[in-house]
Amino acid sequence: MNKEKLFFKISELEELTGITSTKIRYWTKKYKELNSQLRETPNSTHKLYHKDSIEIIITIDKYLKNINILSSKDNINQKLHNKLSSQIETVEKLKKIRDRLKNLLAVNS
Repeated sequence: MNKEKLFFKISELEELTGITSTKIRYWTKKYKELNSQLRETPNSTHKLYHKDSIEIIITIDKYLKNINILSSKDNINQKLHNKLSSQIETVEKLKKIRDRLKNLLAVNS
């Protein structure tokens, strides 16, 4: 990367960060921190991003990946909880059936 260069085209950001231009455009609309880095050329043929955009894009990507990981972890924990709850309910029902059968056998003896 040219250290003296201050502004980059979106295709250059895509190459530098590994983040697709589609995501970068979406994040530009969604996050004011990134939007504030955007500049347009005088004839508006290109939108240019300040070099600070690179750090912002990488930070957003890391943040969203962490959110997805935590969300997945919560989903897994919820599924495990539901599975265990279901098994506990089944065991309780079986115990009740066993007790009823014992009572029926005791009455018939």
